Amino acid sequence: MGSCAHGSDIALSTPPCPPRSVLRSLLLTLLMLATLPASGVQWQVYTHSLGNQAGMVDGTLRGLPHGGKRAFYVELVRALLKDLEQSEQIVEVPLARGLKLVQSRPHVVLFNLSRTPDREHLVHWVGPTLEETDYLYEMKERPTGIRSLADAIPLPVCVLNGSSHDSLLTEHGFTDLQRANSYAGCFRMLDAGRVWLVASADTDLDRKLEEAQIGTTEVVSSAVSLGEDRGYIALSKETPLAEVRRWQAALEQMIRDGRYKQLYAEFAR
Repeated sequence: MGSCAHGSDIALSTPPCPPRSVLRSLLLTLLMLATLPASGVQWQVYTHSLGNQAGMVDGTLRGLPHGGKRAFYVELVRALLKDLEQSEQIVEVPLARGLKLVQSRPHVVLFNLSRTPDREHLVHWVGPTLEETDYLYEMKERPTGIRSLADAIPLPVCVLNGSSHDSLLTEHGFTDLQRANSYAGCFRMLDAGRVWLVASADTDLDRKLEEAQIGTTEVVSSAVSLGEDRGYIALSKETPLAEVRRWQAALEQMIRDGRYKQLYAEFAR
């Protein structure tokens, strides 16, 4: 390699060295590039409706062991972020806020989200992360007697604000929907007689009732199922398809190597 000269040392045949300030700037730029994730993108990661299944540990949101499915989601996504060389910082927001962020900003991740027809074109999807069945739930001592979705239309129903249940029941003509920011809030409304039904997945029902301080035998599923639900991780629509495939491949690798099953056993059960 050639050499350069500083200040008074410059000779006609020797090129001058760049100013030291330029060298420092170049070095800082190289260091910043070295610390960027492999994809060159720094994601903002959001989740919702954690209840008491997660908490802050050393400034980082962590799922609680055996906390429930949402504790599992947090740890699953943390593991994915680590594999993808991303910061493992996750922020909890209300679902409606998370939906707005992932649709309006680039480089946003939102989990866990139901993949419904009305949302299909709004984001990119990675998953599924979990499959479950949805029901309309009622108080055991206050049965509604409904046998079909149509029977439930006149009744007051609580849904998680902005959820797939919210969209589904709105589309079916439900006009007396009470929206809450947590499932525990919905079940407290059910227990208080403010609503007659709650739309919820069967997974984690016991934990939702425990958080609402309601006995697990006091609430039962009605005869009406809202169908199967598959949870996903949502990425902003601007995300390049190659990056979406990278996330999907990382999830599939976790399933193949057994880490998915291990995390589910440690956090969801």
